[in-house]
Amino acid sequence: MKKKGENNMTKRLGFTLAEVLITLGIIGVVAAMTIPTLISNTNGAQFKTAYKKALSTLNQAVLMNLALDDTDFSTLKAENVAANTSGRMSDLLTARLQSATQLTTTGYTISNSGNEQLKVDITCQKSVTYADGHPCKSASYSGTETTKLLEDQTINFDTTVANYRIYSFADGTAFGYNINAKDCTAVGTAECYGFIDVNGANNPNTVIHCADADDSVCEASEITDIFPVFFHGQTVEPATDSARAVLFGK
Repeated sequence: MKKKGENNMTKRLGFTLAEVLITLGIIGVVAAMTIPTLISNTNGAQFKTAYKKALSTLNQAVLMNLALDDTDFSTLKAENVAANTSGRMSDLLTARLQSATQLTTTGYTISNSGNEQLKVDITCQKSVTYADGHPCKSASYSGTETTKLLEDQTINFDTTVANYRIYSFADGTAFGYNINAKDCTAVGTAECYGFIDVNGANNPNTVIHCADADDSVCEASEITDIFPVFFHGQTVEPATDSARAVLFGK
C-alpha cells in the first residue's frame, strides 16, 4: 500500500544520451583546436634546443681542430679539390666528430618560404672569385681594391641541395655547407655559409622564419628545422635575423 505523496516512478540520477553526446562533441572541438598548437610548440622547443646544441658542437669541433692541427675555417679548402688534399670541411667533420656521416641528398629538399636572406657586413677581396648574386660581384663593388667593406648587405640563401654537402650527427641533427666554401676568414666571405637541420632529412626541411625576428622574438610555433649559419675563422654563427632571434631571444 502506497504512502501518501509517494511517486509512482523511482527517481534516477544521471545524464541523458543527448547530454553525453553534446559534451563529447565539445571536448572533441576543443581538442582539435588546441592539440595541433601544443604539438607545434613542443616541436619548436625541441628544435630550438637541438639548434643550440648543434652550434655548440660545431664550434667545439673547429676549436679542437685548431688545437690539434693548427687550422680553422680561414684555411678551409673547397670540396672539389683533389681527394688526397686535406683541409676540407669534410676532413674536419670526420676527424673531430667521429659519428659524422654524409647524407645522400636524393629526395632532400629545402624550402625558404619566408624568403630569408643572409645579412652581413662584407669584406670583399680582390683575389676571390664571387658567385653571381653575391654583393662583391655586383655593380656596387668594382673589384679594383684589395678589400672593401660593404655594410649591411644581404645574400640570397641558396636552396639548391646539389650545392651543399650534408653530414648527419649521432643525435640526428645535420650540417650542410656550400661545397665551394674556402678561405673563410671573415663573415661574408664568398660561399662560406650553410645550415643546421635539427632533424636531418625529416620534414618540414623549411628555413626558420620568425614574424618578429627584428625584435628578437620568435614564437615556438614559428620555429622550423633549418637554421642558416655562417662559418669563418673559428666560429659558426647564425646567418639570418630569424636564426639570431632563436639563439639570442628569450
